[in-house]
Amino acid sequence: MTATNHGLMGAVIAITLQKYPPLAITVSLLSHFLLDAFPHFGDGKMSLHSRRFYGILFTDMTLAVVSTLAVAWFWFEIALLVVGCAFLAASPDLMWLYYEYLKPKLKLGRLARFHSRIQWSQSPPGLMVEFIWFIVLFPTLIYIGAQF
Repeated sequence: MTATNHGLMGAVIAITLQKYPPLAITVSLLSHFLLDAFPHFGDGKMSLHSRRFYGILFTDMTLAVVSTLAVAWFWFEIALLVVGCAFLAASPDLMWLYYEYLKPKLKLGRLARFHSRIQWSQSPPGLMVEFIWFIVLFPTLIYIGAQF
């Protein structure tokens, strides 16, 4: 899943479990692995050092930050929890930076191997799943937030 959709899931969890922040934080982190088990965007042929990858990454990061801040704006009373849960929901993907850029020859650890295995369907057509997820979830969150 994209960071944007992981973050939106974290925001939903924060809003849903706002009376139980420690639980919201834990569930947000675990949600990353659940979402990665669904078909989602990925392109095994694309180099992680290519301009195309960096363009996709920049777009995703920008959309993730903007959408998270928009949700936090409407849920301003728990904005810190929303932002924190959104970050935690997306954060397990930061391990790939470590393995790809800092220690590229290092053998994957247990968590990284698990994380890699659960992503059974990463493909360009998975972008449709990502798009539907975003189109349904983001406006719904904004609408609910505007009602309060």
